[in-house]
Amino acid sequence: MSAHPVAWQAPQPLWARFGVDRETAATAADQARPAILRFATDEFMDEMLATLARDPSRLDALVARPETWRAPAATPPPLIERTPLPRLAQSSVRQAFARKAKSAVAATVAEADITTQGQTRMVPLKLYQPAHQRFYVVSASLVCTLPGFPDRAAAPGANEQINFVLRRLLPSSPGAELREFAFVKDATGARWQRVSDGPVATDGTSPVAGEELLPVFPLGYRDDGGVARRLWAGLVPVGRREEYTASAIDRQPPPPFATAQQHSIAIAAPPVAVSKAARVAQFQMEVAEPWKNLIRSSVKEALTLSGGSPLSSESEPPPARRKRLFEFNLQQQNTSWLILLDFADYLDVHLHDVWNAIANNGAGAANLPAQRKALYDWLGNAVMTLSLRTALKATDLSAPIRPPSLSMRDALKAIRAPGVREALEAMEIAYTNTPASLNQAGWPPFHFILAGLDTSEAAAGPFTALTLLTSSTSTEFAADPLAPPNVAPQAADVDRLTALVGRALEATEETNAPPLPFALHMKNALAATVGDPGWYVLRFVYQRRDCGPLHLPVLSAPTQRFQLASFFDADAPARPIRIALPLDTSPSGLRKFNKNTAFVMSDMLCGQVQRAKGLGFIDLVRAVLPWPLHKDLDVGAGGPCSDGSSSLGMICSISIPIITICALILLMIIVSLLDIVFHWLPYFVFCFPVPKFKGKS
Repeated sequence: MSAHPVAWQAPQPLWARFGVDRETAATAADQARPAILRFATDEFMDEMLATLARDPSRLDALVARPETWRAPAATPPPLIERTPLPRLAQSSVRQAFARKAKSAVAATVAEADITTQGQTRMVPLKLYQPAHQRFYVVSASLVCTLPGFPDRAAAPGANEQINFVLRRLLPSSPGAELREFAFVKDATGARWQRVSDGPVATDGTSPVAGEELLPVFPLGYRDDGGVARRLWAGLVPVGRREEYTASAIDRQPPPPFATAQQHSIAIAAPPVAVSKAARVAQFQMEVAEPWKNLIRSSVKEALTLSGGSPLSSESEPPPARRKRLFEFNLQQQNTSWLILLDFADYLDVHLHDVWNAIANNGAGAANLPAQRKALYDWLGNAVMTLSLRTALKATDLSAPIRPPSLSMRDALKAIRAPGVREALEAMEIAYTNTPASLNQAGWPPFHFILAGLDTSEAAAGPFTALTLLTSSTSTEFAADPLAPPNVAPQAADVDRLTALVGRALEATEETNAPPLPFALHMKNALAATVGDPGWYVLRFVYQRRDCGPLHLPVLSAPTQRFQLASFFDADAPARPIRIALPLDTSPSGLRKFNKNTAFVMSDMLCGQVQRAKGLGFIDLVRAVLPWPLHKDLDVGAGGPCSDGSSSLGMICSISIPIITICALILLMIIVSLLDIVFHWLPYFVFCFPVPKFKGKS
């Protein structure tokens, strides 16, 4: 093996063809690096095979160059044989192409000046996604460095393996030079691992244990001299951009390759990192953020009633305003019960000693650790004001009124009383101001609203006690940056409770918590790469898996650096998509379309659809207008569809062509409405007339 060293080179058809001056250092580097080939059709593999079969030298025209949709790269005429030629003719065509004069091409570039609409700007080499009708194949030749030997092929019997890897270019520290980071996937998750801390000149040449190896495939062909050759190629996974962008970054260099291999085969399991991040994120998703939304909706409704909104209704008669306030509080109470239930479950699982003290009326509370005792005490201080408790009473005092809980601590205990959970989660109607709803025995037997309107029509609730807690300065409990502070600044105080819960938790392996949400992973990754342009390179890897550390994997030189385009990249080409709408849209024409698309609805969804079917456009408009034009939506408490004795689901048969017409008209209405915010109408749609294209023949 050692007597026949191997090396990676550019694809053989491109040898000595990069640049007119072949003695420059840049050209020598290009000859040693793999090439990224760009294709603009879904038949890219057929196109590549045809190019290798008829004229391999034309690969130079396929090398990826910077482009935008305004200035796309030139696409050479395809060589795909639509009608297969006889073998003799194929040989003649191949020899004719081999005799053609070969001209040198410009060196590969990572950035280029592109002129569009009279403006010149620097455009990076950006790889677009298959949705943009772009495909990229990285290719290289594996050769023996001894003259006269053929291209190297992986020998299955020797357990040799050929792959390529994707490397990300990131600074090792803020302001430092760009270094290569390998994409490692192991038991701890996916991350970008710094390759080495050696000199920049040798950065990236070291293998990394556990690095993701992407698949390649061999392509056989004959060069201009008739010699059998082999290329190694692999499809660049541009579609995984979001996964790569959202992965964590480890700027510490890994141990040597041999040492890491020994650790990977050790019998002892690697230590699991301890944390509290997953449990804090669970609390935020299940308790804190829903509670914030209740506060925001309460503040917004109070603004409407007080006359501080264009839709204010301060001239509305007092009985109508009182009824409206009561019905709003009922909606808030419905959601508050569910949040309280999730909060109680969370305490039972993750802060069980706090929950035991609540469930046992304070027994053991004195022995709680300081942070947990602070949480227990605050839950007892979080109460509804008298004004809010009064606002939860109906105007008709004979209506059944559920007694309010004295504190959030009592409400948490009451929501977990035997049978309450089952009855609440089994409810099929909304909590509304109707006898059918208020008299339902399935609702919890108490009121405790987390955010509502009191009798003075101001936002109120136990969230006012959050100001008693110290604020959180940790980024682990940071506030929602998208929440407009001028709308509901009180909602930000819920982060104080999140911080208190987080401090009460102990760092563990978090085996009993849901995994961190993808959005949080992406947030952490983006925060660690602020200002990063997102450069990547590719390297081919040849390894003898049976040799262990005796023969380390052989890595190629890196490709030219490039970026991965997002799905909605502004420079991306657009794949042509044709959506044919119905031609004859008269009643006589529409009646002919087959209603062969089935919508399956449960009994509950059927009931909710029935509630909405009676509404019209005027009803929706009046629901948001101020008094005296305002009229509440009358949809009732709802309930499942039934025939009087049993529940009924529905299977509705609908015509897809008619749905497409509805979607188009609704799209135009919504786009025109939101133009007041986005000002996008001048760029939204461009239409071309089609003479004599008639709906009816």
